Amino acid sequence: MAEQESPAHVEGVRKGEEIIEEEGKEPGRAQTGYDETPAGRPHGTSDARDDTGVDPQEPITGTNPKG
Repeated sequence: MAEQESPAHVEGVRKGEEIIEEEGKEPGRAQTGYDETPAGRPHGTSDARDDTGVDPQEPITGTNPKG
């Protein structure tokens, strides 16, 4: 007996494309264009927030005992 394939998308769960369309791109990412292959995939840049998942902040000075 063959196993039944699971669906590619679960009804009621938003797709990544829908989230970007409704909420915009994530902070820290910027699209700079498309590659020159037949697929034409987008490419871009990311900042420290996107690379680490932490929102970078200015260092605390004066009251910071290690600063």
